[in-house]
Amino acid sequence: MMDQKIFMVLDTETVGLEGHVYDVGYAITNKRGDIALERNWLVEENFTDPKKMMGAFYAGKHFTHYARMLQDGDIRLTPWAEIVGTLRADMLTYGVNVIAAYNAGFDFRVLRQTHADLGGTGAIVQQPVDVLDIWQFACETKLSQKSYARIARSLGWVSPAGNIKTGAEFAYRYVSGDPEFIEDHTALSDARIEVAILAECFRQKKSVPYGIINGAPWRIVNPQASDDAHVHGSKVA
Repeated sequence: MMDQKIFMVLDTETVGLEGHVYDVGYAITNKRGDIALERNWLVEENFTDPKKMMGAFYAGKHFTHYARMLQDGDIRLTPWAEIVGTLRADMLTYGVNVIAAYNAGFDFRVLRQTHADLGGTGAIVQQPVDVLDIWQFACETKLSQKSYARIARSLGWVSPAGNIKTGAEFAYRYVSGDPEFIEDHTALSDARIEVAILAECFRQKKSVPYGIINGAPWRIVNPQASDDAHVHGSKVA
């Protein structure tokens, strides 16, 4: 069908908030959450740079998660140019027409920055696509439900400022019914839970906020809140 939406749901792991993506993963899916393809890589130029990796979020994973994943063949070191080339080819092969991420503004920005820093040419995505922030979609649908507020407060999913948390880990706890879930913070693993969140958002039969990348959808859930780093646009959300 010409109007069918095919999503590339992607996630990144980074050095700080300024760029330097070292882990990128994505899943190609439909709105029901049926996954057609998964890929993940460690960005060779960044992951093998000790100075960069000292500042990475969850830097301890360098010696735990990733060492094991490399040994088991679950991920490989790959030059940035090869990653971008494969991503472009996958988009064409599978007819991707939506790029989606949880806190999409962050992921899109650090991908562009990494592309520039590592000498990439042209735009990463070279075809017309819609963009979708799954965080925005979740806050407009599942996380704005009264039952989420009740569960979040009862289980302590609240920031020091008293705001209900809306990060992917908490959204997935709610939609999966697993209040003990802990986000892995590797790119493909996180992309998988974002696929599940996206599918649950679509089941709500609400309008889809394509193109809205405002950086603060948590305010939908916390309309009276002041600025709070524990609930908005960073990898600590």
